[in-house]
Amino acid sequence: MVGKVTQEQIGECITGLIDSFDKELYEKTQGELEGNWFFEYDQTLPLEKTLYVFYDRLRLYASFCRRWEEHHNGNCCVVERVRDTYIMPKIRGLCVSIGVGTNAD
Repeated sequence: MVGKVTQEQIGECITGLIDSFDKELYEKTQGELEGNWFFEYDQTLPLEKTLYVFYDRLRLYASFCRRWEEHHNGNCCVVERVRDTYIMPKIRGLCVSIGVGTNAD
């Protein structure tokens, strides 16, 4: 018979998973972060649904990029680095896909 699982064992397991996910993220190159971009434009969806899905995927992607940036380059100016390097290109790409002009900074 298998013994009872303790809260401590559950905590160790969860901590191990988090450490494993972090290690996997931090070992990526900056270019490999693109693999964490999970949005694909679907022109058959209504615009409001597209924007909702895009926003959801953008937040997820930004969280990966921010954690990676903080680990590799520190937290000074991380908001600006993530915005300029990762987020704005995705927003510009969506604008192109839906046919809306952008004013590049």
